Amino acid sequence: MVARTCCSGARNSPDMEKETLINLMNKHFSREMTEEESRMLTAFVEDERNRPEVTAVLEAWLAGEQEEEVFDSERYMPLLHEILRADKSSALPERVPVRLWFTRYRAAAAAILFLLCAGGYLMVREALRPDVATVLPDTGIPPGRDKAMLTLGDGAVVSLDSGAARVIQQGATMVTQQGGQLRYNVTGGNGPVSLNTLTTPRGGQFRVVLPDGTAVWLNAASSLRYPTAFEGKYRRVSVTGEAYFEVAANADMPFLVTVADRMEVSVLGTHFNINAYPDESGIHTTLLEGSVRVSERSAKSAVLLKPGQQAQLRLPATGEPAGIMITDDVNTAQIVAWKNGAFDFDGKKLEEVMRQLSRWYDVDVIYEGTVPDKQFWGRMGRDLTLSQCLAILEKMEVRFRLENGRRLVVLP
Repeated sequence: MVARTCCSGARNSPDMEKETLINLMNKHFSREMTEEESRMLTAFVEDERNRPEVTAVLEAWLAGEQEEEVFDSERYMPLLHEILRADKSSALPERVPVRLWFTRYRAAAAAILFLLCAGGYLMVREALRPDVATVLPDTGIPPGRDKAMLTLGDGAVVSLDSGAARVIQQGATMVTQQGGQLRYNVTGGNGPVSLNTLTTPRGGQFRVVLPDGTAVWLNAASSLRYPTAFEGKYRRVSVTGEAYFEVAANADMPFLVTVADRMEVSVLGTHFNINAYPDESGIHTTLLEGSVRVSERSAKSAVLLKPGQQAQLRLPATGEPAGIMITDDVNTAQIVAWKNGAFDFDGKKLEEVMRQLSRWYDVDVIYEGTVPDKQFWGRMGRDLTLSQCLAILEKMEVRFRLENGRRLVVLP
């Protein structure tokens, strides 16, 4: 494959490497890149030996020399302006010839590619001056991790964390914990079936494989209630917060998800994400594979989703008309980025960004005065500490004050 040539240890001709880089970046900006190709592009960009090829391609795009318009200037130029605006030693480029401008602001332009390819931390490493990077003190707040509470059928509560390994027998079902995952296996017999609830706190996440083989990922501040064995006509579970499902196929026993007592999702075997946090604008069900039927529990109407579609059930507090709204061609990679260890802030406003950070870092976010009107682009790893994350946001001219350990005040 050409992509393997790009990122292998042996170096090839500059023309071949430039051609490969353009191909991979085309795929990235058109959102057609596979995970393997993404890793290859990241490795290529991080290699200092490839810096001439990287800057040459960026220069061609910024100068409008590419035959195909793959670099969305309306999307990425505002990000470049933000990077430069945060650097008080640089004036913003206005009415400057493109080539002259790129030569002068090459590092900031390259930061866009680093941000998009490998996360916000690389943007800081590339574009943030050392004196700025050390302005924020270490908050001492680590990223979230694998932790949860398991409530058994008899009311007993088991604390789960990433370092534990245990086996719990419940009737005819054996529950095995290995690190950040629970697995349910029905061992046979006629033991009683009970309901279990898996709950993640703020700053926690966990994964569970249900008795039928369905895999569920729970995001922070979420819960999943389910039986220790599925019986009858349906496989019924309920969820609050956010969860990603990969449902094991069983045409004879549909899988039903009750969401925050307001929505019901019916599937046979499919991959989908549910976001039902009470502080969001509504309940969102996003389909990645297969098909699901989404209905409002208080109404008889239902909609059938296709892959790439999202159903939103608006909450009464939003003041918008009730009912289910369908959105086509949503960015599914962004929606499940949390499951894959990343924040994806493309197109997100500051309040949306801070709600995600609040859940993952277990901090209370308070706004002092008006909420800054900011929109963000790019990704950050969820393995960053809070201090590293805030350093990135401060580069975008968002200012904070940390009070009483876990009270984060956003300044106007």
